[in-house]
Amino acid sequence: MDSNIVLNGINALQWAREISKLPEGHFTIAFFPYSRNRRQASARIVVKEHCKYRTQLPKERFEVDGENYFLFTDGDGRPRMCYRILIRYMAFPNDGFKLHKISWL
Repeated sequence: MDSNIVLNGINALQWAREISKLPEGHFTIAFFPYSRNRRQASARIVVKEHCKYRTQLPKERFEVDGENYFLFTDGDGRPRMCYRILIRYMAFPNDGFKLHKISWL
């Protein structure tokens, strides 16, 4: 893939789910963290490597529809989540983990 390729957000999330099914499959994600307490997104982007898609944990309760979140584990195996719309870049193993911009429109 060319590093200038813009990926559709829905397709990128589907790729992440499918890649996570592989034993050694993982992806990189870059997003703006959102504080639910302050109700505001950070101005600094966070990059998490060696991530895998995950399903909702029994203890997780969402104030808004769970479809608004993307759930994953980070490289250390810790459960993480982010608002889908705040995901800006993703990278996959098929192109050497080059970050590609994510488009939500």
